[in-house]
Amino acid sequence: MLLHQTLNPSMKKFILSCFVVSSIIACSPKTETSNASTYPAEAVGYNLDSSANIDLVKKMTLAFDAMDSVNYRACYAENAKFHDNGTDMTLEQNLGNFAYFKANGLTIKTEKIDPIWEAVNKEASPDGVTNYVISFQHLIVKKGDKEVRVIMNVVNGMKDGKIVEEWGLYNSKPIVDLINQK
Repeated sequence: MLLHQTLNPSMKKFILSCFVVSSIIACSPKTETSNASTYPAEAVGYNLDSSANIDLVKKMTLAFDAMDSVNYRACYAENAKFHDNGTDMTLEQNLGNFAYFKANGLTIKTEKIDPIWEAVNKEASPDGVTNYVISFQHLIVKKGDKEVRVIMNVVNGMKDGKIVEEWGLYNSKPIVDLINQK
């Protein structure tokens, strides 16, 4: 005996109603749900492990390795400030490093960037920056058949899709020693 023959008419209507309602719900447009997290009141911000700003810093690093001043410059705001081991400089002065490295026979290759993350602060700095990409860049600097390995800690202040300020800390002695080798 078939199931529909054993059901009474009111049960058939109930099952049909459930089927119709289920179909309507299944075909209804989905509403977006928020992934917003609730942060503790004392939190000053949060960190990201991937973002457009992180991608920009990686792009900048590739341009630096290639000593590609056009693409390197495109990653920075026109009035970007640099703090290279405590030495303040402009974008133009920083770009002068390319000529210096080339004149001294140096090539640079970023072996890896690890770790790298973006800190997003709730409150902006006095110059309006809320986002900072922090990275440890592992470089191989070569001159002829000699090479040195240097780890740079770099913090990039990000605003409007550009790097507006950069702090770089690293041991420059191995690079200077390499330059001084004949």
